[in-house]
Amino acid sequence: MSNPTTPPKGQMQLFDYLTVPLDPGSYRLHVESQVTHDPGQTATMTNDGYFDVVGPRFSLSPSDVAGTYPPRNGHGPFSDSLAQVVLKRRALPWERKLDAARPGGPLPAPSGGNQLAPGYPRPWMALLVFEEGEYTLLPGVPLDKVMPKANFVALGSPAGITCDAVEADASLVQSILPSLEELQLLAHVRWVNIEDRELTVEGSDGWFAVVVGSRVPSSGAKCRACLVSLEERWDLVKSDPPASTEPGQSGPIFVPIQFPDYQPPVQNQYRWVEQPPDYSQVQIIMAPPAKTRLVVLFSWQFTCEGPGSFRDLMKNLDIGMIGAVQDAGKPALTDTCHLPLMLGERSGEAETVLYRGPLVPFELARDTLGPYHGADQARRVTPETGVEDVSYAAAFEVGRLLAAADARLAQELMRWRRGSYRQAARADTLLAIQASLTLNMPATLAEQLQVSLPPILATAAMGRMVQGAGPVADRYGLKAAGQTVGMNPAAVKEAWGLASLLEAQAILGGDPGALGLEIAPVPQTPRPNVTIATVAADAAGLGVLVKARDRVITSTKAKLGG
Repeated sequence: MSNPTTPPKGQMQLFDYLTVPLDPGSYRLHVESQVTHDPGQTATMTNDGYFDVVGPRFSLSPSDVAGTYPPRNGHGPFSDSLAQVVLKRRALPWERKLDAARPGGPLPAPSGGNQLAPGYPRPWMALLVFEEGEYTLLPGVPLDKVMPKANFVALGSPAGITCDAVEADASLVQSILPSLEELQLLAHVRWVNIEDRELTVEGSDGWFAVVVGSRVPSSGAKCRACLVSLEERWDLVKSDPPASTEPGQSGPIFVPIQFPDYQPPVQNQYRWVEQPPDYSQVQIIMAPPAKTRLVVLFSWQFTCEGPGSFRDLMKNLDIGMIGAVQDAGKPALTDTCHLPLMLGERSGEAETVLYRGPLVPFELARDTLGPYHGADQARRVTPETGVEDVSYAAAFEVGRLLAAADARLAQELMRWRRGSYRQAARADTLLAIQASLTLNMPATLAEQLQVSLPPILATAAMGRMVQGAGPVADRYGLKAAGQTVGMNPAAVKEAWGLASLLEAQAILGGDPGALGLEIAPVPQTPRPNVTIATVAADAAGLGVLVKARDRVITSTKAKLGG
């Protein structure tokens, strides 16, 4: 249920302006307290704190813009509409003063009969619409190169400030720049219901400031709307609007030709005779038009094109076109309200197809063959004419493009897609675990995917550990190793053509009993027991060992270079 203190859904409340509690700037907070502790004894304690109130001044972040009309890079019949920009900061158009440091005081009130009430705040920004060829957008220009010196000083001469600027003919700027009274009427505050998606944006509190332009763009023109700063630009803003609201003509200024040696005509008895001037002394003076620069806070482009708005098209609808054409040159419709069109195929050839929109004067049978996964699936061939009907294919593409243009829908589709991938991976993991462990899970896979797996998996693993793995047979794998061909004495005897299994076992170098074979051990050559004393008594053998040791030492020294 909506909050009763907010406007109902589908409605809004408009306010002429918003009063700013504190203007941007530096402030000092002074606190003073008096304490009486003894009769007649009073102590005064003071404390000062400093803070700054800041806000956009020479540029505006795109995140502060809630929306624009016409849309950014939009194409449509906007020639009958006024451009407007919606700002999330509801007090932004009135946060600064238009003429606070103007010599002689603020701008005088308008002289017309529609003067606003005294104390009505004056916005410090305006929305100007320029057509292509009328302006030059200058990014990163020093502020002192944009404003006249007197106005720059009135701003406080901020150093190191660069901003975007727009440059145009001074006459054009004067003709489209709103006057003081128009500025006050072209800015307002809008309060909407935060639950109404058509009127608000995500994350807002329902309060917006709206600045509207005063120039209607020309049909077929590519335009740029510029939200410009008029802070201390009292040299441009006039109290009263100009006599003509049409934009001035831009271009060079031509000064009349001067004839220095021109002689007035003299009269004789027959006729007036004019002395020919010396054209070699003619002076043609050409001066470029004066330019004006303004600080651009935010700008966007749009193009005015198309036959007109939906209202214009409906007003010009010819009901006689159904089956007949009253005016020559207009497209003819069939008796089923189909319009023949030329369609370019992927092969590059053109063919005639039929298209019918949803507005027909009779009831239609709906297509029941959907849903479709592509526009080509909705293409049909009419059996009466053999011509292809692309009505449902065109509707499919329109719906797809509208869905693609909705950023929120695209995010939800991507979230759904990622969730499907995660669920598929979870299902594969679950099936792999169930192949090894017996889990106490619901019957259907859809229910299993929603169950928390760690507790169930821990319970099954613990049960498996309590049951134990049983006795281990052939702990060291000797029986398994003995089954290999290379470790089988019989296979070795046959492969090498040995005389007996004993020889094969001798080659393998192991006890045949270790491999499970019952083979008598190989008889060993008897050797007498020899002690160290017996070896030391053998002088000849000891001499051989001493010589061998000396050779090793000599070879080592030769290797080491000693």
